[in-house]
Amino acid sequence: MSAGFALGASVLTSGCVAGQRPVEVPQDADAHVLLLSAALPEPVSAVARHPWLAYRALGGDWERYEVASSRPVPPLGVVRWHRMDPLEDYAAGGGDVRLHGSWHGNEATEAILCLKREAPSYPYRHSYRAWPGPNSNTFVDYMLRECGLHADLPAVAIGKDYRGLIFGASTTSGGTGIQIETAILGVKAGLTEGVEVHLFQMAWGIDLWPPALILPVGPGRFGFDDR
Repeated sequence: MSAGFALGASVLTSGCVAGQRPVEVPQDADAHVLLLSAALPEPVSAVARHPWLAYRALGGDWERYEVASSRPVPPLGVVRWHRMDPLEDYAAGGGDVRLHGSWHGNEATEAILCLKREAPSYPYRHSYRAWPGPNSNTFVDYMLRECGLHADLPAVAIGKDYRGLIFGASTTSGGTGIQIETAILGVKAGLTEGVEVHLFQMAWGIDLWPPALILPVGPGRFGFDDR
């Protein structure tokens, strides 16, 4: 019985995702925006990821925004803009790359305009803290909400729920819920996001659709891949 319990606990904490999105770069000339992340190096690879937003305007080259340094540099502060392969995970140290959201056509074109407009005015562009934030996950979650890109970073994206050291509240990046946060404790609830409790920026909960348990390790969920 103890062996079975240990096996079950191991499966839950390591995470398992059914129907995981293939990580592919669109080859057509249309406008595209991709939300991607990569695992950080050992020993935190199972509990921390680094995200970025890659985009390509109609007929253009791939570019991206991310927080890739803790050192503010004019004019974008800790935010970095690059023209490079969207799957390059240089800031994460070579971890596995996962796709969390994809937009194309007119929706992507509007999102690209928004990203270019909002990234330079990111409110935490002059500060960086690995925990509880603001960090690279804080930036990407902020941009998703500002630009109406309805997608969720995984539970292991520590800092995505940072809303200030004392207290903060906002709509969710998925677009159908709200969240109330402190650095120590927070809660998120939404029609598609399900319900999450955040303890020290680690997320635990239940995603309603697609159904999954939300866990702060491995891929961040046990069940079906996110939307």
